[in-house]
Amino acid sequence: MNSKENKDIRSQLLLWLQPFIFVLLLIGFVFAIRTNPSDSYGRIAYSSLIGFIIIIDVLAFLATLKHHYRIASSLTIFLAFIGTWGAIYIDSRFGFTEFFPLVYVTVTVILSSVLLPLFITIIIATLQLAVLTVLITNSPALMAKNWSSFIAYVLITSVLSIVANYISSYQLKRFKESSIRDHLTGLLNRRYFDATLEDKIVRGTSKGFTYGVMLMDIDNFKRYNDQYSHATGDVILQRVALFLSDTLERHAIVCRHGGDEFAIIISDTGQAHLYAIAEKLRLEVKAVDLTDTCKAGEQISLSIGLALVPKNGKTVETLMAYADRNLMLAKELGKDRVMPQQTFAL
Repeated sequence: MNSKENKDIRSQLLLWLQPFIFVLLLIGFVFAIRTNPSDSYGRIAYSSLIGFIIIIDVLAFLATLKHHYRIASSLTIFLAFIGTWGAIYIDSRFGFTEFFPLVYVTVTVILSSVLLPLFITIIIATLQLAVLTVLITNSPALMAKNWSSFIAYVLITSVLSIVANYISSYQLKRFKESSIRDHLTGLLNRRYFDATLEDKIVRGTSKGFTYGVMLMDIDNFKRYNDQYSHATGDVILQRVALFLSDTLERHAIVCRHGGDEFAIIISDTGQAHLYAIAEKLRLEVKAVDLTDTCKAGEQISLSIGLALVPKNGKTVETLMAYADRNLMLAKELGKDRVMPQQTFAL
């Protein structure tokens, strides 16, 4: 699950939450009008506060409809914050502050734990708890009540919300990681490769960047499965994957493309440099140790096809077709070789 998908889930939450808040605010507005005398401070203050919150809620809903998730979620948290502390302020003008409106501070923290990053939730929870403590300790009426239990309740709710935010973020991160990783080799998978290559093609076209692509497979891989076992084939895949990861520089993106095929994206490279890297891989992979899984003298060899972005293709499909064609030529010409860019029609 990528970040876009994660935002889409929360946007769906906002799509029903914000109208629900709107209905509650309308009910509150009517209640404030009917329960406070005309032209009284309470009627003016509460109706103004609720009216202001309704405007924020409408703006948040419009932002949700336009897929501006960060704006929509921030406005939703803001309206909860303004609603709570606005009610507390209005009550204080009457000369009293009840515990009941104070309870709403937990709503802001809970919403933040669902919609915003963890560090923002921690900041909101800490600030509100600090202000509550100051407010209660400076109010004889509140100090006379069971304020310690109330502070404990707010603290526990805040901590649980923060923990829930952390667990949710961690699980989403793990789920995202598992969705883009190959379970056998630990390399990035084809889904990630295709999405990344598409982004590289766009950048290469618009900004003049050049990227290299290698498509390779293990020569005679079927023989390892047939002669030894599929478990041995899995070990070889894992060792080749580890070799590629350890040999290539950090900026290289190494993926398992499928079966015994691996695909690699090399940033900021040209034809000669790309060929040199591929040759280095082809030669050094022979040193991968197979003594514990295969007969003595067994060596791994690779056939590698190359392509350049955007020279050899401006879509993922055309570029990979180019690299695949070079890979096929390398195998047809005897395997264990690198096939650089050729001139042929796709």
